[in-house]
Amino acid sequence: MSKKYQPAKITTNKINFNKTKLSQRYSFWYRVYDVYFEKADIRKTIDRSEYVNQVKKIAEFDTIEDFWAIFQHLRKPDSSFEGIEFQLFKNPVKPIWEDENNINGGSVSIKLNKDFTTIIWEEMVFAIIGDVLPKELQEEINGIVITRKSDYNTLEIWFKHYDEKTKKEIDSGIRELIQIPPEVNLYFQKFF
Repeated sequence: MSKKYQPAKITTNKINFNKTKLSQRYSFWYRVYDVYFEKADIRKTIDRSEYVNQVKKIAEFDTIEDFWAIFQHLRKPDSSFEGIEFQLFKNPVKPIWEDENNINGGSVSIKLNKDFTTIIWEEMVFAIIGDVLPKELQEEINGIVITRKSDYNTLEIWFKHYDEKTKKEIDSGIRELIQIPPEVNLYFQKFF
């Protein structure tokens, strides 16, 4: 007796698997600004509503799988044009000073060599969503912004509370994470 050949069964059932939850929900955002004013070294004062309208949400995620589905399609800072900002913020925080989570906080800025912008952006994104930073620092950070400029790029880290303790923690934590030498200045700014 010979066995009859059976073709593989084709099913229409969806594969169910558990996605890997992150500790927080996050959003990617972007903003495009007018590089003419940067090149002309003119400070353009824009209406806050105009600024808010320039900030656009790309997508939200709260699992590793959803993060990768979005991140692999985002343009890298190195291959982007001048005048664009990429932003990663915890939900429901918006990348505007007036957000209730930012209003008492500030930011720290670092000038970046253009050759290292993408690697530093990726390192910071992975550190934020992966909870790599010390717990107190992780809880204090609301988001990060990378800005493409003509001569250099900047990384900004936005945090909830602008005080000396937080500034010291952020200074030492970020220097250690992305290996910033002591002679490189970090620029702190209070939002209000």
